Amino acid sequence: MKRSFLCLLAAFAVASSPAAAAQPGTTEITAAGTGSITLSPDVATVSAAIETNALNAQDAINDNNRIYANVVPAIEKAGVARDDIALSSYYVNYNPPPRAAPPTTNERYGYTVSRAFSVKVRDIGKAGAVSDACIGAGATAINGVSFGLSDPNAARAKAIARAEADARANAEAIAGAASLRVISIKSIELLGGGALPGPMLMGKAATTEFDQSNVSVTVSVSVVFLAQP
Repeated sequence: MKRSFLCLLAAFAVASSPAAAAQPGTTEITAAGTGSITLSPDVATVSAAIETNALNAQDAINDNNRIYANVVPAIEKAGVARDDIALSSYYVNYNPPPRAAPPTTNERYGYTVSRAFSVKVRDIGKAGAVSDACIGAGATAINGVSFGLSDPNAARAKAIARAEADARANAEAIAGAASLRVISIKSIELLGGGALPGPMLMGKAATTEFDQSNVSVTVSVSVVFLAQP
């Protein structure tokens, strides 16, 4: 029993605090805590891209613009508002053709225009249909589909509250073993954490479907408690 108590003291760094000089008998207990909350996702993000290639830069740009002009109405027809379609990146690259050796079969020369864009799908059941609409209208890639929360801050606040409660329980266990009682909090440090969605792609007939797994938000904190006899 004595050995376990010493291990706990080492793990949670119980030490005399500078505050003890002002308040005789006050001790600091630094305890870690973890809080998690699991929720069903309520928003999906489809990341898509359009890539075009031509020997002439303007031709590659025009082709890319033309395809994008077809993709946007198709996405809107699938039930997405125009404001939920956003440009992620846009690149124009040039690969000069070889002068001596004949061009290789798989190599593309000239100008390549790459446009990546994201689509926020607020009705997550339509994420597969939106992906299909992008490809059907000419997009050349779906780079990923992720599921998340429209208000992640609310979930994070709940996870932080649970992490603080976990740290307090640990501190109270240490304090009790040392015949002390926790009286207040001196400081709280947020150690990190975030949402961990896990979508799965499922093919079914001619329509793409996604299995929306839950979103877990986990946060860790380090709390300095003050304790007295």
